[in-house]
Amino acid sequence: MAKINIHFFRNSTLEKIDYAKVLEFFDNQSNFETYYTEDYVEIIHKDSEFNFSYRFLITKKSKVSQIYKLNPMFSNVNFLLEMPIVIPSFLAKEILSTIQKLCKMFELGIYHDSFEDVKPFNVVEFLDFFEKQRGLYIQDNGLAGKIPFDNEKLNVICKFQRSVDNLVDYYHNEVVVNLCYPIIDKNTGESGICYDWRFGTPIIFAPYVTFINIIDDENQKMLVRRDELIQILNKYLDEITNFLPDMYILKSKKAKVCRKELKKIKRIVMEKDYKVLRMCDVIEV
Repeated sequence: MAKINIHFFRNSTLEKIDYAKVLEFFDNQSNFETYYTEDYVEIIHKDSEFNFSYRFLITKKSKVSQIYKLNPMFSNVNFLLEMPIVIPSFLAKEILSTIQKLCKMFELGIYHDSFEDVKPFNVVEFLDFFEKQRGLYIQDNGLAGKIPFDNEKLNVICKFQRSVDNLVDYYHNEVVVNLCYPIIDKNTGESGICYDWRFGTPIIFAPYVTFINIIDDENQKMLVRRDELIQILNKYLDEITNFLPDMYILKSKKAKVCRKELKKIKRIVMEKDYKVLRMCDVIEV
């Protein structure tokens, strides 16, 4: 996986960093797991909603090349982040939020091999750096298994992806809320983001997705374009206006009644042989 290595430094006049407190910091964050080896401590973030991971490392020796060129006022604390580069900016912002907390709590600066020297961490500045590095990588290597998607719509879908559990709780488990997932046609290369619906059950339809994968009573799958399905079901749907744009809910009573639209739905079913990707495999365009 392509990545950016971010090294952490600390002012030499400060006391040595307390690694026990660093590990305690990660223990108090969700989805981090710590592993110990003879040469390094590995702190891995595992994200089930986007199906990706990244890691921090605490090493015995410095991993900074040409460290002698850097300002001796800063000491390398042998602590670094391996940040995936070809991921949505939504995920990059979440990683940067963690970096910001670390730098503030432990008085750290950051360094990358392309920097002239160690610098203070700035979220806006680093996000711009990340997106430029990602653009250069894609320019040189292509999308390499990733799929492009509209910037603003992807950001909304990512927010929805992070809100699934909260939405289930908000509606008291009375409607289904699923995770989204990208697909790509093996023959045509057409791609998009998909969402499952078990036919005739109450559900919240995710915003801006491309396809709905309908599962019927016999567990047969019917792939349809989401906009076409919304048109057919429009009179049964209520728009959710107080959360994210383009979100609709199909409540229990209407979910039963809408089953009579099956014939219309079958007319828009698409024949596709598709491959399922990970949500982290969608990139803004």
